[in-house]
Amino acid sequence: MTVALLAATVGLVAVAERPLAGSLAGELLMLLGLACIVVAALGRLWTSLFIAGFKDAQLVRRGPYAALRHPLYLLSLLAMLGVGLASRSLALTCGMVTVFGVVYARAARREDAWLRETHGAGFEAYRREVRAFLPRWSALGAPESLEIRPRVLAGAFLDAGSLLGLYALLRLADALQRTGVTPTLLVLP
Repeated sequence: MTVALLAATVGLVAVAERPLAGSLAGELLMLLGLACIVVAALGRLWTSLFIAGFKDAQLVRRGPYAALRHPLYLLSLLAMLGVGLASRSLALTCGMVTVFGVVYARAARREDAWLRETHGAGFEAYRREVRAFLPRWSALGAPESLEIRPRVLAGAFLDAGSLLGLYALLRLADALQRTGVTPTLLVLP
């Protein structure tokens, strides 16, 4: 579903006139979108260091998981905000944040239920101490050492690369639309 929604977004950028696309404000939005995507990609890599290969065996409470229960979902939502901003369309930005906000909230509820079932009272204590999506920045820290499982972490690098690749596809779709290679089928605010 995520891939289909992102492909549809790239497709809409390719065939939709967006009034901000040729303006300075539009370029600034695209750069802000890129910044959101880069922060999300790097944040997802950092977060994955703490959970890669451990999620099913133990309740991870260190690093970003000390500050909030679902850092990967929050960072993914930041990436989707970045995609929306990079599209230079208010409609696409609002749509991305709304749709993916619902998707990630549902996924977080499912994950919380699984963690409750798997870790029982330990998860309940964690849930009471650490909010799902609103970080408690004072709890954020890095341990002196960390066990890393490279095979599992490799997927996180592909994930981060795919976010940057998505930005490149948006730029290509935008260029195709603005140069007239793809037809203008609609106008998006």
